[in-house]
Amino acid sequence: MSSGKILLISPTGLDKNNQPIIQRKTYLPGLTMPQLAAITPSEFHVRCVSETSEPIPWNEHWDIVGLTGMGGAGVIRAYQIADEFRKKGSLVVMGGIAITLFDEEMTREHADVIIKGEAEDTWPRFLGDFKRNEIKPTYEMEQVPDICSFPPPAYEKFNRKYYGIWRPVQATRGCPFPCTFCSISTFFERSYRKRPIEQVVRDVRAAKASGSKYLAFIDDNIGVDFAYCKQLWEALIPEKIIWISQCSLQIAQHDELLKLAYKSGCRILSFGVETLNEESLTHIDKEWNDPINYSKSFANIRKHGIDISTEMILGLDGDDEHVFERTFEFLMANKISVPRMYILTPVPGTPMFESLEAEGRIFDYDYKKYVGGAAVFEPKKMSAETLQNGYWNLYKKLYATSNIFKRLRTNPAKLGLFMRGFVLGTNLIYQNHIKRGITPGIV
Repeated sequence: MSSGKILLISPTGLDKNNQPIIQRKTYLPGLTMPQLAAITPSEFHVRCVSETSEPIPWNEHWDIVGLTGMGGAGVIRAYQIADEFRKKGSLVVMGGIAITLFDEEMTREHADVIIKGEAEDTWPRFLGDFKRNEIKPTYEMEQVPDICSFPPPAYEKFNRKYYGIWRPVQATRGCPFPCTFCSISTFFERSYRKRPIEQVVRDVRAAKASGSKYLAFIDDNIGVDFAYCKQLWEALIPEKIIWISQCSLQIAQHDELLKLAYKSGCRILSFGVETLNEESLTHIDKEWNDPINYSKSFANIRKHGIDISTEMILGLDGDDEHVFERTFEFLMANKISVPRMYILTPVPGTPMFESLEAEGRIFDYDYKKYVGGAAVFEPKKMSAETLQNGYWNLYKKLYATSNIFKRLRTNPAKLGLFMRGFVLGTNLIYQNHIKRGITPGIV
């Protein structure tokens, strides 16, 4: 007998006209909703929807509507969806990193229940209270979930019609580094937990069974514990998958690991190089990055067949108006296949937010703008207007068709024809988003 119908929604972002961003496919889906579906008792009927590509079933009755939100615009869109379902009589539950870190009172206006912290601890307790008709307005995490006990994600909840080829898998959770801008570091309190290798392989096989050998390890930093990486990548070799992930650039110093990563199916790693400026690295507590050796590190990674994606931040305290041209020249010279950039965004709850607020430098608290494409604070060495205009002009220049092909044409990574097509396709999608004023990478 069913205990109720649950709709789990990953809200899309909002464009510059505050309209939901809709596209044909969700290319890199998150893991939150299939993970929640997997830990939901079978007596509930669960449906997962990624609003970026999949229509929300507004006209069906749902006892519970669960919403997560990444970043400012995603949270604001979640609030809009929540308000509509509350009018329809559904019980609205909201959680996730942004909901946990944002001011609870702001969310309270839109949600019946707020879930804070990692949902593997809080979600089952909420569902138990729901069945007993004893729900609480807030569920705080009582203990860190045992990462060794997670069931396989419910990949069957993905409607393949609306998703691309990539399936999300997780091997590690959190990141041990103290970067002051990072919501991940704050949310997980700089913890770093590793799942048992056999469970990761189990989940890899479940993802493959859902129809694709292309996997995205959504780990915030898969390459921290090199001994663990070695074991994991050796275990992945027989699975014959293709995978991508995020990693610290220190892995560039370990040839054996890079060779093993490629053999296990790794084709693209994304690196948070953040900035070329030593002063700016100090501003974000990331002095261990070494800009002098970025190019050497990239070359060594590519020598082992793995391609490079980068993430950089503009508007840090060491940045002046010359940062845009320097960044462009660096990314072009190193032929970075998928460069992503963000204006420094003081995410509520992070040390960066507290620091800039204490200095009186935040002038805009419209969280729809907190997606990395808007200047909401006063930079030290240029105006906010200069920062925002320079950011978008840099992106337009970097993703001009001629510059896309200059970056990709002589790429030495051993990607194969299909993955080269994927990289080109990603560039063209980002080019389209930039023309529409959408920060690349937010959907």
